[in-house]
Amino acid sequence: MLSLAAMMLVTIIDVTMRNTINELVLGGVEIVQLTLVLTVFLALPETFLRKEHITIDLIDQLVPAAVATTLRRAGAFLTFALITVIAWRMFLPALDTIDMGDRTSDLQIPLAWYWLPVLLGGTSSALVMMLVVVREFRPPADGGSA
Repeated sequence: MLSLAAMMLVTIIDVTMRNTINELVLGGVEIVQLTLVLTVFLALPETFLRKEHITIDLIDQLVPAAVATTLRRAGAFLTFALITVIAWRMFLPALDTIDMGDRTSDLQIPLAWYWLPVLLGGTSSALVMMLVVVREFRPPADGGSA
């Protein structure tokens, strides 16, 4: 929430300065990029946990409940697999960036600060999706069919 507020504040100040005194916030793009990374990747695990990600349930209306359950389980497993591979594949580029000491051009922010929420959010998302998969394959508490 704080990073989203900071992103909006920097953008508002930047646009206001551009329109009034024809200047930009120094490093405004870098700040917005960092807060965007924080907002997206740190919110991703909770989005998966709450099942608030975008889904299309058109097929759920057309097929029997057992087929919809199977599709939901397959989707959870495939999402887990994809997020795990993505999180795993992010570590080497992050380490390369840290080893090279890359920094942003205006504010000289180390790019490691950009990678930290990406790695934390990606790894957390994979762990959360593992819990979601376990939850999807658990039998219903009422003893009925899933």
